[in-house]
Amino acid sequence: MDGVSLQIRTACAVVGQLKLLLDRLADALDQAEDELRVDPLSAHSKGVQIGFQDLPEPSDHRRNHRPGRPSKIETDPELRAFIEARIDRMTFDDIASEVSRTFPEGRRVAKSAIHAWWQRRRRR
Repeated sequence: MDGVSLQIRTACAVVGQLKLLLDRLADALDQAEDELRVDPLSAHSKGVQIGFQDLPEPSDHRRNHRPGRPSKIETDPELRAFIEARIDRMTFDDIASEVSRTFPEGRRVAKSAIHAWWQRRRRR
């Protein structure tokens, strides 16, 4: 058997499987249509018959390759630990004041940066 004959047989098998699937789909649609004709309200009251699944977690690749540059809090573990230790018991303004007293100018963050980081952290 040459390559063309094998491809034709494979294509015929795939077409046969697709025909079976289409026949099943047509039967299911006919059944749904019949149910709606008999009693439209009872068909509606059944609701969705499949379960909902949780969305998968975002992939690590997408998380690590987001556009823009990461915040100072995300990239500075010491600063992040400092803020995490105070986030539950101090206001954002108080935390920003503590950060400015403790860290040098290049590592300081404002109240708005702390708030934005906190909101992103809550979404995860």
